[in-house]
Amino acid sequence: MTNNYDLEDGDNFRINPQVWLRTLLAITGDKEKKAEVVQRIAQNTDFSPEKVELIIATTIKILINETRLN
Repeated sequence: MTNNYDLEDGDNFRINPQVWLRTLLAITGDKEKKAEVVQRIAQNTDFSPEKVELIIATTIKILINETRLN
């Protein structure tokens, strides 16, 4: 997954929900990769691993709903 986004342009910042959903599902489907990603995010954000897992699960639900609308 490549990030070709202008993060300074917050008003026009958009992601491709299908790509992000596919990526998150692939990560969460691999227990070792999921643990690695959760740990890395927890370290970089000071969120607990449980909170990171909740954020990932919520993001997946939102992306599923978003892709259904399209």
